[in-house]
Amino acid sequence: MEWKEIAAPASPAVAKGRTVRWLIALYVLSAIGVALQRTLVSHENNFLIFRAAFVHLRAGQDLYAAYPATHADFFKYSPTFALLFAPFALLPLVPGYVLWAVVCATAVCSGIVLLLPSRHAAIALAIAWLAVVGDLQRAQSNALCAGLMLLGWAAMERGRQWPAAMTIVAGGFIKLFPVAALAGAIFHRRKVRFAIIVLCVIAIALALPLLVVSPDLLGAQYVSWRAIETHDVAPLARYGTGGADLYAGLMGQFRVWFGVQWPFWPTQLAGLVLLLAPLLRGPAAWTIRFRTNFLASILVFSVLFNHQAESPSYSIAMIGVAVWFATSERAWWRTALMLFCLIVVNLASTDLLPRALYQAYYVKYLLKTIPLIPLWIVMQGELFGMIRNGSDSERGESDQGNLSAA
Repeated sequence: MEWKEIAAPASPAVAKGRTVRWLIALYVLSAIGVALQRTLVSHENNFLIFRAAFVHLRAGQDLYAAYPATHADFFKYSPTFALLFAPFALLPLVPGYVLWAVVCATAVCSGIVLLLPSRHAAIALAIAWLAVVGDLQRAQSNALCAGLMLLGWAAMERGRQWPAAMTIVAGGFIKLFPVAALAGAIFHRRKVRFAIIVLCVIAIALALPLLVVSPDLLGAQYVSWRAIETHDVAPLARYGTGGADLYAGLMGQFRVWFGVQWPFWPTQLAGLVLLLAPLLRGPAAWTIRFRTNFLASILVFSVLFNHQAESPSYSIAMIGVAVWFATSERAWWRTALMLFCLIVVNLASTDLLPRALYQAYYVKYLLKTIPLIPLWIVMQGELFGMIRNGSDSERGESDQGNLSAA
């Protein structure tokens, strides 16, 4: 794998590394600060849901039933995630939240640092910071899922198939969309071997809760999980009614702006076709920049075409924006697109936007989604080769070695 530095003249390697280390420290300290604020000053319902899920799993109770005495809303993730949350659930509330927040922030930092050269990593970390902090404030798993996708992609770039499979599948057992990162296997050799490894990891992950429950109880948990996921596929009418309610990406836009009521799947299928179509350009186009920006596109796609995307989910898209911008050729309009996303998706979600405007316009018309639409179109235009982004000569011989057939 080979990257060429772009745009500004290169600064000393030590300075680049120091900047990345300072940014990682910022992420960790921010995670600790958020955790303390959301436990000592207030309580975050999502973390209570995750903590209770491990307790319910170990006790043989239905993970997906209502437990109003413990928390609001429902647990909607896999039994495997409930088991893997044990280290955070067994600790007292404050250190448990601190550990969870630090793990999520570290996953993003590690994924970006392993995937990108230090200068690009510093830019991406700086852009993604506010989005990650926002996700941690809700104790959500979006930053962790994005970090696992980045880690899996970086492992594939290095030919490390077991770590790639384990990180991506782990993300898929938290939320389903991280499995989209498995598409990166098309760029690399030994595809059949990788597919077998993925199937083995999935089988192990499915059976992992057997460490604490019987096979019959685990089967019942999977039946309940399927039922609650099936319910979530049904269209809802509560778009644009509150900061924590569904934004639902493009599907929410269509309903709020145009009043359309068609099912989600045609829009999602069309988006999937557009996402994958640039791969038809073939190995000659699959430079390191192409591959990295394809991952960035997947991250944005995972929000734009997710009918269950809530406000914190947009951290995934902003991590994709950060990776794309950090690795792209500098142009004023790319900077404008990135800033448009940063301002509308992140800053406008904070108290910087007056609450009256926030409720009357930002939430009501789902403005959070709008900047991502032109940016994803540009991403796809670059992947199709319709918009220039860097030199076609940047692919090194090590690139060619990754693209061998299975």
